[in-house]
Amino acid sequence: MEGMAISELNFINKEQFITTKIEAVYNVLRENIVNGNLKPGTRLVLKKIAGDLGVSEIPVREAIRMLEAQGLVTITPHTGAQVSTFSAEDAEEIFNIRSVLEGYAAKTALPNLTPEVMERLNGVIAEMRECIKEGDAVRYGLLNRDFHRLLYQCSPYKRLYKMIFEMWDGSERTRAVFAFDRERPENSLREHEDIMRALEEGDGEKVEQIVRKHKQKAGEAFVRYLNHHNT
Repeated sequence: MEGMAISELNFINKEQFITTKIEAVYNVLRENIVNGNLKPGTRLVLKKIAGDLGVSEIPVREAIRMLEAQGLVTITPHTGAQVSTFSAEDAEEIFNIRSVLEGYAAKTALPNLTPEVMERLNGVIAEMRECIKEGDAVRYGLLNRDFHRLLYQCSPYKRLYKMIFEMWDGSERTRAVFAFDRERPENSLREHEDIMRALEEGDGEKVEQIVRKHKQKAGEAFVRYLNHHNT
């Protein structure tokens, strides 16, 4: 069987290589935006980012365009790109909606929680404790998401689950609160422990109320973060 021409192989590999670089730059920038390392209003200088990451400006430019499409970056003529601001009003609205949806999801998940799922939830909380000891706010934020995903996926209402995590994806920058507010991880951990106790008691109404309050407190902390960085 005849093989593909070297020139064609080189062309395909070159495109794959460029695409991989774009994705790599995108992932680095996105994670730094959502975890709060790149704060709202921070300018994204192509040349500096390219130098820091050891790539040309082409994948950086494309990655920034992808982030703009997601609303994470704003590009202004003659000014350039900067991390988008996130208003306190937006945050309040999002967390008010999330508190209702997530409280109901937790309540309806309760009858479907198996001993295996309960063990995994407790395992996530144990990892959260370790993150607090180590001061790892970024990993704490990821574990926080894992805990809620594991719980809500036990709800029989799959559209509800989909709605919740579409909102999470659209507001993932709320994770930054764990890096900004040093007290938030410890407060959050206590709230997760309260959720677990209510789940173990089998009290659906109590679970719903605790989760709703947990989301409201997270929203209040994030609004404080925004007010600090948007002034």
